[in-house]
Amino acid sequence: MNTAPTSGEEAIPIATLSSHSSKRIQSLDVLRGIAVLGALLVSIWVFGGFSTQQQNHFLLQSKGGNYRLFGAIDLLFNGKMRAMIALVFGAAIILFFTKQNSTYNKPVGDVFINRQFWLILFGLVNAVVFLWTQDILFHLGIMGILLFPFIRLSYRGLFIAALVTTLIYCGKNYWQYSDKQKVYSKYLAVTALEKKYQKDSVNKASKGIKATKDTLSKLQNEDKKAWEGLLSGMKPDLKKDDQNNKAMRSNDYGKIWNHLLPALQSREAQWTYQFGFWDLSSTIFLGMALYKRGYFESRFSPNQYLAFGLLLLTGGLLLGWFRLHFHQISLQDFTRYVKNNPVPYDILFPIERCLTALGYTCLILFFLAKGIMSRLWKAFSCVGQLSLTHYLMQSLFCTIFFYGYGMGYYGRLSQLQLYFIVAELIMVQIVFSVLWLKHFHYGPAEWLLRRLSYGRQLQPIAKPTADTPIETVLN
Repeated sequence: MNTAPTSGEEAIPIATLSSHSSKRIQSLDVLRGIAVLGALLVSIWVFGGFSTQQQNHFLLQSKGGNYRLFGAIDLLFNGKMRAMIALVFGAAIILFFTKQNSTYNKPVGDVFINRQFWLILFGLVNAVVFLWTQDILFHLGIMGILLFPFIRLSYRGLFIAALVTTLIYCGKNYWQYSDKQKVYSKYLAVTALEKKYQKDSVNKASKGIKATKDTLSKLQNEDKKAWEGLLSGMKPDLKKDDQNNKAMRSNDYGKIWNHLLPALQSREAQWTYQFGFWDLSSTIFLGMALYKRGYFESRFSPNQYLAFGLLLLTGGLLLGWFRLHFHQISLQDFTRYVKNNPVPYDILFPIERCLTALGYTCLILFFLAKGIMSRLWKAFSCVGQLSLTHYLMQSLFCTIFFYGYGMGYYGRLSQLQLYFIVAELIMVQIVFSVLWLKHFHYGPAEWLLRRLSYGRQLQPIAKPTADTPIETVLN
């Protein structure tokens, strides 16, 4: 569908063919670029040492600039950019199997699996070598292998799969909360028994009966301490950050590696099977369904994209506001929250992130179809084509800038200063992307992944010039 350009700008066709043989859909590149850059606004919390203790401290204050700034970033970006990345990844899986690509010299399924295994390796390097504890490449590689058999489903079947996995994700959040409710129930039983022992002792003493001292069993003491420890861990205490900050500011790479190893292992193993599978599969399935429906290629009119975007975004932001509101209540008095609330504050977070991410994509597709701010979207498209390179660059730059073996700024910058670092890095990556793609077909990491996946039979990385014979271009 072609629409008339507005504001004197040339409209961008949502579906385009690149100068090289494989089909590219510009909307996917734009969305991928925005998601990778936007995710840094949340990733910088971990890179820069803006800890959960500090975040909860601001939430408890419920006032001031830091509170409003954190709330806005959490509401608009936390989990939403990862959902957008997964949406595009799901669409890209279908595109990979449907595009006509002469570079394949073996079955497309074998090429895809090979590519996913290399993506897993890239993720391990990003996590274990670059020391990025929140890496997502490893998980995308695994999810691609697990979910690609579902490409034969109709878009309705894929929508159902997305809905089921999203509801299971909500159920996982409830399951985690119900475990805490069980801990509290055991605590109540133990404290009730303690009160009974005390009352019996008083009654016996009033009757002149020598009372034997009743004590709690070892298991009962453990049940009591479990709840008390849970409450203690939830109280914001900025002093708890001191030990972690000291470890992260060490100038010894090996010491930092050992300090982060438990977090790396937990992310790549425990988080993957407990939450990661449902977190990513729900939006990957959704991306696959939307691609089959033509959502990324002008399936709907611009006004429909706008209406859907505003509606979805409103729903997602409302759910996010309620989540933050009840999170504040739980921090103020978690015992009271458990007594009065049968469900956790984050039970609808999986739905919130899906609605918000879809709202963003609808609005972006509206602007693309209308040709509004076309130069900006072209710049984001360039970033999207180099998304793997930029994701790895972000990890490398931030770990060197913040960790002790680099410049050692971990835990030393305010929340606002962290976002200034993000803004500077985003500008550098946009400029780099535009300049790089003037001379090359692919980013460095993208070319390496393609080379490892396809072998030697692929297009060269460099674009030929008038002065350079095509046979001399790097192959």
